[in-house]
Order: sequence, then structure tokens, then C-alpha cells
Amino acid sequence: MMLKIKQIGMLLVTMSAMLVLFAGCGDKDDGGDKESLATLVAETVSSSTTTNKISTQGPSGITFEATIVSQGGDAEWCSFDLNKQVSSAGGNVGDPAYLYLDKNNSDDDRTARIDVTYTNGYSTSLTLTQRAAGFIDYGRSWGEQPEYRPDDAYIYKTYYATFVSYQFFPGGKLRNYSVCYDVDRHISHWVAYPIFKKVYETPVLRRVNDFNYDPNDQLPVIPTRDQQYIGTGGNGRGYGAWGYDRGHMLPQASRYNNYEPNRMTYYGTNMMPQNSTLNQNIWASLEGKVRGWGGLQTYDTLYVVTGAAFKSTKTIDNANGPIAVPSHCWKVLLRQRGNQNRQISQFKADELKAIGFVFTNDDAGAATSIESAVRSVKEIEELTGFKFFRNLDPAVADAVKSQKNLADWEGL
Repeated sequence: MMLKIKQIGMLLVTMSAMLVLFAGCGDKDDGGDKESLATLVAETVSSSTTTNKISTQGPSGITFEATIVSQGGDAEWCSFDLNKQVSSAGGNVGDPAYLYLDKNNSDDDRTARIDVTYTNGYSTSLTLTQRAAGFIDYGRSWGEQPEYRPDDAYIYKTYYATFVSYQFFPGGKLRNYSVCYDVDRHISHWVAYPIFKKVYETPVLRRVNDFNYDPNDQLPVIPTRDQQYIGTGGNGRGYGAWGYDRGHMLPQASRYNNYEPNRMTYYGTNMMPQNSTLNQNIWASLEGKVRGWGGLQTYDTLYVVTGAAFKSTKTIDNANGPIAVPSHCWKVLLRQRGNQNRQISQFKADELKAIGFVFTNDDAGAATSIESAVRSVKEIEELTGFKFFRNLDPAVADAVKSQKNLADWEGL
């Protein structure tokens, strides 16, 4: 026993000496031993990606400068400014540098070279490649996806999360939801997501309740400064001072399968200022019905798009800039009946059911019944200017999106 104690003692002394030795090998001029590093979140992006980010790390107390030294193509398409007029950016090491890109509509890939230098002497050259037109990471076969509506202020993004297996559901990395985020209004126009046989909702977990920024660990980047500040503390305490709730577009209760997808529902990109009485009563009742409609049959899939319409210019103050207040809150639903292995474009009109709902975002809307809020998908397209369920067969789309038959939806 004494021998083992002595051996352990010698080992501890040796390890301590090694730690001192390694600590002494740091670069004292850098003010620490943290490695200097600058990297792109993604070195290659799709043709539709409009944002990216340079991450910086290194010793504290130093600064960096990033400069776009060249970019291929017929015009400048990469910038540190949304208006494509700024070719350099800087700050303290540890801060990100956001890049804004034009969509690539050409038939050729294009690249930009970005040089990054630190005041401690570190430098690197980064190469960003944007793929040619056609390389789009926007799921063409997904039933819930609306059409693109081109606008420099819009960022289209799909969040992926890990779901756990449950009964016949295999789980794995799947799409959680997609957004059309408006950096000028600081709010998403819509959030689109699927519901299938309750597998996204079971097993039932407690809500995460973590209101926060999209951390931009997935592309495309939505710069933090362009997001709603609705986390804890300061001006991030929500919209309560103006009488609004932080209204989930994708309800957190529709993502109880795992903590990761549930936490994502608390990103500011999934929130809208919603009349408190509306959010906590008739809207919550509608959300519960939607979850029920998504699990009626073994092979049913329900595709949902929830969003906001802006028929007024009302805003509320926020630390990152004013947030537009929706004049209306709406949902459109599309249900397919039958084999999941077919893409939505392969379904006939009699295998599809569609319906929509619209509420004004005020006390009058809160007093509206679900039945009175029923609209066709086409009517909500007229209200919002967006075209929904873009992957439907064009031969059946008009007929399906004209439906608003309450008898097709249990409990209406």
C-alpha cells in the first residue's frame, strides 16, 4: 500500500511539473495561451444562401480586421454590409464578422477571398465559395414549404434537430421548422413545419422555456443584431410592457420529442408579438386542434404554415431595433392521406385536405371563434402575398387551396 501511495505522489508531482512546463511555453506577447484563429462558419454555401459569418478567437485584448480582397463573378456580391457597400470589418477578437451575400443566379460557382489580420501578428486568408444556381438547400419535396418571394430583407432558413426514436418512429436528424425571416421588421413572415402521428410531440417532456437568439450554429446566418432581443434581462423580457405575449409560431408543445427541437422553438425567429388574450385562449385552442389533426391516422402527415400579416405600421421598441406588430395572425394546413413514401406532388386532389384560419391580432380577434376564423388557403395567399404549398401538383393545387370544408376537420 505504501508503495502505491508513493507512486501516486510521484505521478502527481510529475503531472504538475508538466503543466508548469506547458504553461511556460505560451506566447507571452499574446497575453495568454489561447490559439489565434479565424474561420468561416461555412466555406461552401448554396446559391440561395445570403449570410455567413467569420468566427474569431485568440488572446484577449487584441483586435482584428477582415477585408474582402477579391470576389469572382460579374458584380460584387459579398460584403460586410447588407447594401453590399462595405469590404472590410473589424472588432475585438472573439466578436463575429457577418457577411452578406447576393443569391447566385448564374450557372457558375463563384469565390471570394477574405484576409483576416490580428494586432498580435496572426493572419490568415479565407476562401468562400458560393455554388451555382440550382444548388438550393430549400427542400423541394417538403409538403409545408411556401414559394420564395425575393426580397433583400428576407432570409430563408431551415432548422434541423435530433429527434429520439419512439415506437415506429426511427428518430435521427430531421428538419424541425423553416422560416422566412425579415431583417427589417425583425420578425418572420411565416414558420413552416410538419406534424406526423404525434411523433414530433412524444414522449412528452417539460417545456424548455429558454427564450433566446438563434445561435447561428446552422446556415444561413441570421445576424444577432438583426434578431429580436427577447431573452432574459433588460429589454429582452418580452413584449409584456406593450400587452403582447411572445407568441410561438411553431408551438413548443408540438416539439416535445426531445429537448433540442423544443429549445429551438424559443428562438426569436419563431416569435411574434401576439395579443395576450388571443394567444392564451382561442389561439391556444386552435394549436391543440392542429396537433390532434396531425395524428388522426397512421399514415397521415399534416403540413402547417403559421405566420403574420402586416396591414398596419405598428411597432414595439426592442434593443435590436423596432419589431413590427402583426395586424393578423394566421395558419394554413395541408393534410395528406396515405403512404408517406410518396412526395406531396404525387398526391391527387381527393387525397388532400386544406384549410386556413385568420385572426386579427387584437381583442376582437381574441373574441373570434375558430369556426368564424376559417378561410381558404387562397384567401390567406391574397392577404399575405405568399404562395403556399409550392410542391403540390399544379393540376390539383387550385382546387385543394380553395377548400374550407369544416366537416373535413374533426371538432369544427
